[in-house]
Order: sequence, then structure tokens, then C-alpha cells
Amino acid sequence: MKTETVKLSQIALNSANPRTINKDKFEKLVNSILALPKMLDLRPIVVDNTMVALGGNMRYRALSAIAEMSDEELKERLSGIRDFQKKTQAEQDNLVEYWLRWKDKPTVPVIKASELTDAEQREFIIKDNVGFGEWDMDILANDWDSDDLVDWGVDVWQMNTAGDAAEDEGGIGGGGDRNPSLNDRFVVPPFSILDTRKGYWQRRKKMWRGLIGDMGETRKDTLIQSPEVKYKDLYQKTRQHREELGLSFREYLEKYVPDEVKEREAKKVLSQGVSLFDPVLSEICCKWFTPGDGSSIFDCFAGDTQKGLVFGMCGHSFTGIELRQEQVDINNGIIQGRNLPIRYICDDGQNVAKHFEPESQDMLFSCPPYYDLEIYSSAPNDASNQGSYEGFIAILRNAFSKAITCLKENRFAVIVVGDVRNKKTGGYYNFVDDVKRIFCDNGLLLYNELILVETGASTALRASRYMDSRKVAKMHQNILVFYKGKAKDIPKHFKKIEFTEDELSAFDSEINITEENTDE
Repeated sequence: MKTETVKLSQIALNSANPRTINKDKFEKLVNSILALPKMLDLRPIVVDNTMVALGGNMRYRALSAIAEMSDEELKERLSGIRDFQKKTQAEQDNLVEYWLRWKDKPTVPVIKASELTDAEQREFIIKDNVGFGEWDMDILANDWDSDDLVDWGVDVWQMNTAGDAAEDEGGIGGGGDRNPSLNDRFVVPPFSILDTRKGYWQRRKKMWRGLIGDMGETRKDTLIQSPEVKYKDLYQKTRQHREELGLSFREYLEKYVPDEVKEREAKKVLSQGVSLFDPVLSEICCKWFTPGDGSSIFDCFAGDTQKGLVFGMCGHSFTGIELRQEQVDINNGIIQGRNLPIRYICDDGQNVAKHFEPESQDMLFSCPPYYDLEIYSSAPNDASNQGSYEGFIAILRNAFSKAITCLKENRFAVIVVGDVRNKKTGGYYNFVDDVKRIFCDNGLLLYNELILVETGASTALRASRYMDSRKVAKMHQNILVFYKGKAKDIPKHFKKIEFTEDELSAFDSEINITEENTDE
């Protein structure tokens, strides 16, 4: 079969072509051809003996659209294409001249599939649109400009969840591989920045909160102790009156604000002033970092039920060690009757090895106390209640070192931490690096570090006050992912990640809030 050049008008569009293209993809295809017409010689249109297109229908449509442009429209279209803008003035002039000449006599390279039978031609139409390969994300990220990739129709990083069908010729050189959005494959894009403020995250979080129910009843007011934050609306509304009276906000609350008003205003602050673990983070981590369904997950600093319930509902078993009996009682009450493989043991996290066989667990997942940022109890062995930061770290080192012995080889440990300030000096303790040191000293590899960007209901208020001391309000946590074993063997022990259709649509019928509202 040889390539020949024919008039564009001789080609007939194949009405039986099973592929379609959306408007955005079509415009990118037109731009791709305009910027690099030489690609047409390398990717000629395949036609049958009657000149009906068997392969390249979208290229034919794009060329037809170019042929219908006026000279001014053509020049304007070219001037807006990034690849055209990167050319020298001489190259731009030559390209404009090429297309103006082409428009006078539109032609296209073709290959006649005359040797194919009717059945083989039908087979070719489908196979020409099937893509078997996948993008190597690392090579794309390191060796190609992301703006160029978007212009050329590569949508492997698209954040939309609409699932638009990919064009069979995606750019001009593609073979039709439909690359689902990262949201489709992983619920949230697996980037090192996880943004909880996004609508897709907030919708899923809202549903998980409703399913779980536990809002930190045993820890009320342990984290948000500042009345300016707890009653932030009252703080703003009463500013002028307080200044006239010469009272501090705390004095004003005691003298002028009824208890029922304070209770109502306090409810506006999410989670009653306690730190609750993000259930969406639990969901994606057990999907990303366990070897498969039915994995055993454990935690030596369990806290509330947020993590455990999510793990159980996602098809895994969970065992949490929790120091406070009252929290264990709350947890057991919440999980009662749910028939999920979840259990909570009241014990010191430093005794974790007493409750698990060596190398028996598939994932260690923990969010330890952030030293004295939130005091959980007055127990002398409570890590959050130590007299010194060094004593606090010693408890974590002891607990995590023993927990690591319970983790199977070739498994992940996911630890959620965030640095805290020394209340005396105002500087950070470097807590995140201390946790890294604990795990690395025990032979684990720091494999991923993610940043969890969080919604801050009172961040603006805190930021304004903090800047008096030049402190920047922190809105993130660090997710440290360690690996016990050889990283090169991970593909042997962890299957390809795919969320099922049921998992992706599980919450759709339960939530009726818009992306705009949640993003705001």
C-alpha cells in the first residue's frame, strides 16, 4: 500500500464510524494540524476503494473546517496557537503562506485499503480506534511541558469528573486510548498536594460524616480553647460595643452573652472544637496503600472511629489501641450493630506488640497526638500530657518501634502528622522530621510525603492575629508514607488501583450540594 495525495473533496466521511469527539478535543485537533501539517504525511487517512474514510475521520473533519476558514480567520487562529507563537517570524510566515496556498486547492494524503476484505475493513475501523498503551506519568511530568500536553489533547491530568470520551486521534498522532480522569480512577488525584477544599472532597466528606456519626463527644473543647475562635461571629459583631465598654472579649461573654447564645454560636464551629480525622483521607489511603481487599489495618493511637469505620466499610479489618476508656466506650457504641470487622482495645499504645503477632498486619495507619496542641487526658502515660517534648517523642518512638514489628514485610505505614510550636519560644519543634527519624531508624523507607491542605473555618481570624508576631497560619498536615521492604518489589505485592463503579457512585444519591457551594 502506498500513500497518494488526493483532493479533500474526494473523501467521504464514514457515517458508520463509531467514535465521536467533543468540541474542546476537536478544536485542539484543528490546532494540532495547523501547527504541524507535516504530521498528515506521517498519518495519512485510510480509505476504501470508494474513498470513504476508514481511519482518520476526525482529521478529515478538521481539514474540512480549515478549508472553510476565511484568510483572516486562518491567520487569527494560527496566531493564538502556542506552538505557532514559539516559531520564528520566518517560520510563522512560511506556515501562514502554506495554509493560504492549501486553501486554494485542499488536498490530503491517503492510503487505500484495497487489499482488505469488507470484513477486514470493519475490523480495521474498530482496531484503529483502540489504544492499548498507557502514559508513563513520570516521563510526561519530567520531559514534557504540561501546557504543551494540554494543547495537544493529552488529558491524563484532567481534574474533571465528567468522563468525556477521548477522541480517537487525540492530537494528531494518537491512537485513541481513553485516559479516564484521575478522579475517575482514584477518587482524588494522586498528587503530593491533597486539597480538602475541593468540591469533590467536601461532598464525599459530608457523606462519610453522616454515616459515621461520631463528632468527638469525649473531647469537647480540647482543641479550640480561644473564645475568639470558638465564638468567631460574636467576636466580630461585638467589637464596637466591647470597645465602648472597655471590656475584653472573655469578660464581655461572661457579662453580656446568655449561655444559650454561646451554645448556638459554638455549634457554628465544625466538630465542636476537636480534631476529627478526615474520612476521605482514610478512604484513599486504604485504597492506595493496602495490597487489596480484606487487608488488616491497625493503629496504636486510635482516637475516634473516623478511621476504623471507613476502613471497615471499604472491606478491611481494623484494630485500634486507644488509651482512654471513655473513647473506647464511645467507639464500641458507634460500631455496635454495624457488622464490621472493627475492634478497639483500651491500652497504652506502647503495648501494641502484646495484641498482634509479629509481621501479621497489612498496614499501619496512625495519627498520633500533636504533643500538647490537644490534651486528651490527664493520664501520666498519655503522650499529649508529657512534661517535655522529649518525653512525648520517647513515647511515640517506643510505640511505633513496636508497631513496626507487627507490620508484614513489603507493606506500608501511613502516619499523619503536623508540626507544632513550642509555647515558650514560639518556634516549631520539628515534629515531622522526628517522626521520619523514628521510622527510618527502624529500617523503613520514606517513600511518599503528601501535604493535606485543610479547610480553615477561622483561618482568616487567626491569620490576622498571628501576623502581629509574624506567624503564618498553618493550613496543612503532612502525610508520611513509609515502606517496609524493597521499593522495587512494590508492583509484585500491590495490584493496579481501580475504584469500582459502585465505589465511585456510592455517595451520588445521598448528597445534593453543588461544587460551587463547597468550593466557597
